Amino acid sequence: MLDLLEKIGEHWRAVLLAVLVHGALAAGLLFSLDFLQPASRGNQGESIVEASVMSSEDIDAMAAQNNAESTPPTSQPEPSTPPASAPTEAAKQQQAKREQAEAEAQRAERQAQAEAAKRERAEQAAADKARAQEKAQAEAKREAAEKARQKRQAEAKQEREAEARQEAKAEQEKARAAKEKAAKEKAQAEAQEKAKAEQAEAKAEKERAAEAAEAKAKAQKQAQAKRQAAAEAAAQKEKEQAEKAAREKAEAERKAREQAEAKAKAQAEAKAKAKAEAAAKAKAEAQAKAKAEAEAARRAREEAARKAAAQSQLEKAMAEESAGRQAAADQRALAGYIQAIRNKVEANWIRPPGATDVTCKVHVKQLPGGQVANVRVVSSCGGPALDRSVEQAIYKSDPLPSPPSGNLFQSDIEFTFRPDS
Repeated sequence: MLDLLEKIGEHWRAVLLAVLVHGALAAGLLFSLDFLQPASRGNQGESIVEASVMSSEDIDAMAAQNNAESTPPTSQPEPSTPPASAPTEAAKQQQAKREQAEAEAQRAERQAQAEAAKRERAEQAAADKARAQEKAQAEAKREAAEKARQKRQAEAKQEREAEARQEAKAEQEKARAAKEKAAKEKAQAEAQEKAKAEQAEAKAEKERAAEAAEAKAKAQKQAQAKRQAAAEAAAQKEKEQAEKAAREKAEAERKAREQAEAKAKAQAEAKAKAKAEAAAKAKAEAQAKAKAEAEAARRAREEAARKAAAQSQLEKAMAEESAGRQAAADQRALAGYIQAIRNKVEANWIRPPGATDVTCKVHVKQLPGGQVANVRVVSSCGGPALDRSVEQAIYKSDPLPSPPSGNLFQSDIEFTFRPDS
């Protein structure tokens, strides 16, 4: 019963449609029955109910169909009272029809169950097939992974064996080249000692130049101080002369006043007094003005001297800083230029068989356009064959890279050929 209710809930639209269709069929069947026929006629071999095959969706509507069939339409007029045997025959017909409907419902239910079982088996088969496919795929992946792992192990074993052979060969070559390397290291040590001596000489020369520059600056400073002292002495002398002239002038004026006073002392005593006061005031003002001008001149000279000294120090510091930056920039550019030549030569070098840890110093003479004019191996690379391979690489690099600026071009260049570093 619960299964039936669940099916009705899942297919309620189909159930409703089946109920409506069968209700219409039942109503048509009821209207087609003749309730006024005598009982003696019987069915006369005729079919009582016109049966039809029902689908699985109509199974759950059978109960509603029976109720619809047992209830005649209200609009149907009541038949006249039949003979006593007629109701019994009608009841038999109704009973037969219900039994037929129940049988059809049972057949439809069995058919639906069979179809459901068939669908379930198909779904189970599909699921089994999918699991089998997944299992086969997983097994194929596992086998592929195992084969790949075995392949990697075999390749790793081959690589280890090759590395072992290479290491043994390298050890033999290393033992053979030990003596030559010792000689080369000795030559390199001697070259390094020579380079250190040259660097020490260059450093000493630089220090001597710095001391000379410092002495020159000190002499210039002393000369400036002497010039300033001379200027101050001249100003002091000029001041003294001005004061002396003022005194002489005052003395002359005083004498003139005394003479004038002697002539007209009585008439202009008051005027002479006022004039004397004015003269004294003028003298004081003149002296104050002269003193102020002298002080201003002295301060101006001192300020000019201070500014000149500061400007000289600033220009010296700026010149030294600019020279240092330019020297560092030239050194970096030169190092990059030589490195570019080394990179091109190493790129064109063809390594002879068995050559390892190759290091040697070479001297290259080039033309302004970078054309190689001459090549000389200063310190051997480890044998004539290696030396020739390096020389060929340098000639193959013709023309050599150009310097970043023309002042860095050098016709003679020495660099260390070290392709394994």
